[in-house]
Amino acid sequence: MRCEHFRNIINEYIEGSLGDAMRDQAQAHLNRCEACQRELRFMQSIWRGLSTAPAVKPPADLHARIMTHVRANTRVRQAQQRVAFWRWAGAVAMAAGLFGMGFLAARSDGVQAAFGFGSSRPPAAEMPAPVPAGVFVVYRATEEGLRLPVLEARMNRAAAAELHYVPEAGLGKPMLVWKGTLQPSKTVEIPLRTLLQYSKERVLTLRWSVDGLDRVLYIPAGYPPAKIASVRLQAKLSDALRQLASVYQTPIEWVPNCAEPLVVLDVRDATLEDALRQLLIGTTYTLKRHGEAWRVMPQQ
Repeated sequence: MRCEHFRNIINEYIEGSLGDAMRDQAQAHLNRCEACQRELRFMQSIWRGLSTAPAVKPPADLHARIMTHVRANTRVRQAQQRVAFWRWAGAVAMAAGLFGMGFLAARSDGVQAAFGFGSSRPPAAEMPAPVPAGVFVVYRATEEGLRLPVLEARMNRAAAAELHYVPEAGLGKPMLVWKGTLQPSKTVEIPLRTLLQYSKERVLTLRWSVDGLDRVLYIPAGYPPAKIASVRLQAKLSDALRQLASVYQTPIEWVPNCAEPLVVLDVRDATLEDALRQLLIGTTYTLKRHGEAWRVMPQQ
């Protein structure tokens, strides 16, 4: 067994769902591979952190708000049904009158056209609202008053996805954090508290891949966010985005294309939006708000 194969089944190895033969091969590989031993210890720490992550306490008035919304929708539907009934009754009466007129002039094409005999239009089907798809960074408050970053991923179709943690340059190889299949209209939540504690970095760099297409997420601890800052830098775009995420303590998502330009920034008392727009001048990238993060993506 090679390292790549072991890393693809590491989650199944930890949860004990491998068959006997595959588990023996994995164990034999672990006995002689220190790199996979380190990765196993890292993944086990993440699993322990996920199992002990504090529960988010719902608002005290959550039930009341839900029931108020349900009752309001019920009243709206009842009112719509009453309006629909009287419209239907009026339409029946009008149709009866028109039928009598149309029967007397059934052979007149002009009268048939005027009253619409012989033609019908099916009612428009009400389409369900699409689920917002993508990767979203949200910060959730705990009972201890902490704000913990959580990664939410959802798609409107089935898609294979992977999440890798990328250490700072020169400090190690990317590590697989999560791998699986996203299902339509279902949200996958990945708490990032353990990763932040493990890395001890001010900003996490994560690579999210869906069906082979990559994007990079720069996720800070998240507190306290800075509304304005003064920044001066000259760096590659990826390094510059990481620095801005650290300075402003605000998530930034980057969708890279083939080229990574060298960028220059020199701003004083600027918001993150203003700093990013200034940073991207002369590049092939544009800026868009994406949940609690800013997304830097190629121009169309």
